[in-house]
Amino acid sequence: MRRLLACLAVLLAGCATTTSVVLLDPAKKYPPTHAVQILLKPPATPYVEIAKLESKGLAGEPETSVLEDARRRAGELGADAIIVVESSSVYQPPVIVYEPWPPYLPWYHDRWHGYRFWYYPPPFPYGPEPQLPGGHVYTVRSIAIKYPS
Repeated sequence: MRRLLACLAVLLAGCATTTSVVLLDPAKKYPPTHAVQILLKPPATPYVEIAKLESKGLAGEPETSVLEDARRRAGELGADAIIVVESSSVYQPPVIVYEPWPPYLPWYHDRWHGYRFWYYPPPFPYGPEPQLPGGHVYTVRSIAIKYPS
């Protein structure tokens, strides 16, 4: 069970924040930029909107890492800055994971005896119940912009 939780943790760490991108004009392509500003209100200088971004983190992940992922994706698109339109958070409680290994899995089937019920003692006296952590899940919506040259 510990190996399964360790593999799950490694898998979740590899795909922490996801950012969805919608290009407003797919015909226009810009070279990638490395310095992308994060703006909380529209700038006074003229700009062109490139794309809309929506970044969503995992439970317990801070809002700053969600903003950094939005900045990275906007840099790949060639944006000079992103304007944060909305930032929201939802609390996700911790989840207890019971160990269904092996008899409750759908592919575990004995040809002669069908699905057998195996008695497993409750995990409480033998160790703590495995738990997926909870926390706030942040979602940041933003607009990638490019300053005219």
